[in-house]
Parts: sequence; structure tokens; C-alpha cells
Amino acid sequence: MVNPNADDSERLTDSATINTRRKFMIGSAGALGGLALGGASVGSAVAQADDEEESESEDGGETEPVESEFEDDVDILNYARTLEFLEARFYAEALENIGEEAFMETLSEEDPLRDGMFGELETIQAHEEAHAEALGAAVEELGGEPVEEPEFDFGGVVEDPVEFLETAAEIEDVGVSAYAGAAPYIENENILVPALGIHSVEARHTSYLRTLNGDTNFPNVVDAPRSRSEVEELVAPFIVGMEEPDDEEEGDEEEGEGTDAPEEENGTDAPEEENGTDAPEEENGTDTPENGNGTDTPENGNGTDTSN
Repeated sequence: MVNPNADDSERLTDSATINTRRKFMIGSAGALGGLALGGASVGSAVAQADDEEESESEDGGETEPVESEFEDDVDILNYARTLEFLEARFYAEALENIGEEAFMETLSEEDPLRDGMFGELETIQAHEEAHAEALGAAVEELGGEPVEEPEFDFGGVVEDPVEFLETAAEIEDVGVSAYAGAAPYIENENILVPALGIHSVEARHTSYLRTLNGDTNFPNVVDAPRSRSEVEELVAPFIVGMEEPDDEEEGDEEEGEGTDAPEEENGTDAPEEENGTDAPEEENGTDTPENGNGTDTPENGNGTDTSN
């Protein structure tokens, strides 16, 4: 229930959260009737898209589905929930640190977007919080444990309005590609419907931020999806405790695997068994002549006793 005594910002957040959570729950595991049918139709469309080998992008290249890196639907929902937490916190810190006046100064006084800019950013922040809560509720519906909000560190990005707006557009774009990469692997079609609904809202956020930055808000004919590992590598600098992949360390391990093999093949130990000091002692050393043509053997073979 929305608190009637709350200020405009709080009412906006509460309303967005309640509406998004309600819509997501209707479309999740407990969905009935028409929504379930709608989920099946969307699932068929995604399956058909998966069967297509190639898709054209703006530059004439190819866009292919990414490989799945998820255990199940709960894993996908918690993955998306973490990204929504990141976006919600990113906006919240920037709005508090920078303030409305500084944001407005990034646009000219004649720009029609100037006056409503701060309010729109507040709306986006409320959307992200609502998405995170709705995704958590869906995880519980499936019998899973919603992931907790991690600790974030955005540095000075959330203190400079220009840098924030540019980075926000990039983060939103990562979120859009993350949903696109994960959606084909959602098994429960009733979850797929609201997930794609969140995906489209994230795309609207990206479009608005691109406009604020003076960029084209539809640069590609077809946007490429990103895999989980690609997304996590991009957001890792903002999440405390998330380590980025270390290619150099993997390379060092591969190089270290071949150090012992040469010692076994052509090292010092192998020659000792084949042509070392011990082997000659048995063939032509001092002990062998004693039994063949040495001093003791002639006594029994061609020595003094035999000649007589």
C-alpha cells in the first residue's frame, strides 16, 4: 500500500514497486488462463529465433545466441536481480550526490527535456528497485532463495553529472543485452513474459539516456546479446568482491605444466639408466674382466694352471 503521507519521490517508488511486483507475480509460476497462453506464444517466438542461424546487424555482421551459463530459472532470476540492484543503487547515489540543479545544467535552457530531467531519472531509479523486488518475489515463487544486494563502489562516477549520464547509458545497455542473452534459456514460459517486459523497459531507459547524451537512441538494426561471463566482466569494477577474469594467470599455469616432462625424457636421470656410469661397470668395467679375461679367470681358463 502506498503511504499517503510520503513525499512525491517515495510515493513514486512505492507505486512502481507494487505495480511491477503485481504484474510479475501474475505472470510467474502461478499464472492462469490467458497469461499462460501468452507465455507459450512468446516462448514459441523465442524458440523460432533460436532456430535461425544468423541475424543481420547494422554493419552486416552476424548475431548468434550466446551459450547458457545458468543452472536453472532461479539462477537466471537472481542474476537479473543483481543487475537491477546495481542499477537502482547507481541512480540512488547519483541523484543524492549530484542534485537536480547540477543535472539540469547539463542541458541548455532551451532543451525541452531540461525541466523534467531529474524527475525522469527518479522514475528510472524507482523502476530498477521495483524490478529487483519483483525478481526476488519470482525466485521465492519457484522455491528459491533471492540473492541479497551486494556492496557497490561507483567511485566518482556518481558525483559528476556528465560522467554519470554517459555511464548510466552504458550500464542500461549492458542490462538490455543481459536479458537478451538469458531469456532464451528461461524454461518457465510464465516467467519469460514479465522478464521480456522488464527487458523492454530497460531498453526505454537506454533510449532516454542516449537522448540526454546527444547520441542516437537506436544505433543498431539488431542488438547483440551478451553472455553471463561478458556481463559480469563489465560490471565487476562496480561490485565489491567480484573478481575479473585473469587471463595472464591462466597462461602462466599452462606454461608451468611442461617443466617436469623434459626432465623425464632427456634429463640427467634417464641417461644414468641407459649409458651412465653404473651400466658400463656391468659390461666392460673392472669387475666384469675378472670373470672374463682378468686375473682370476685365467687361472681357470688360460692362466698358469691351465697351460700346465
